[in-house]
Amino acid sequence: MLKKALGTHDIARICQVTPPTAIRWIEEGKLPSFTTGGGHRRVWERDLVVFLKKHNIPVPAGMEGGELKILIADDESGVRETIARSLHKTYPSAEIYQAEDGFEAGRKTSSVLPALLILDLQLPGASGFDVCQAIRSAPELKDIKILAITGHDIEASKKRVKEAGADDFLGKPFEMSKMIRIIERLLT
Repeated sequence: MLKKALGTHDIARICQVTPPTAIRWIEEGKLPSFTTGGGHRRVWERDLVVFLKKHNIPVPAGMEGGELKILIADDESGVRETIARSLHKTYPSAEIYQAEDGFEAGRKTSSVLPALLILDLQLPGASGFDVCQAIRSAPELKDIKILAITGHDIEASKKRVKEAGADDFLGKPFEMSKMIRIIERLLT
């Protein structure tokens, strides 16, 4: 498993402080760090998690309690595979799960408890709207982030799924870089 080193700007973003505050924490010895050959300060992700817990700062999904888990629910295998490949490049140690219909998406969400569900709205069985509403009505699933995707009736779908409780929305077709930016924001 790869270890992840974070820069002072990453730490500042996660802790919702300014980069000079993150630098001060490092200089005061509150946050263990090392210096790269180029003179940049870096902190191992596991050391940041310890710091966050000690100071009652929320730990972003995927940093605590093991690996990041993401579920991709889409009836098109090509779409699922393309998203999974992109996610593995960005989050190499993430556990990626897939579901091809709404019922499987619901079952896997309950059993896997992913940090993020990428949810196509036009699923066979139970629609993505139904899955989204079911997740939002279950207290034990309330912390799961939901990124809804569809290529069908984009504006109406966006409004409807936001009302159902989705955290964000992306119309198909989309650029993977845009999806990754949204996912990074949702997971922090």
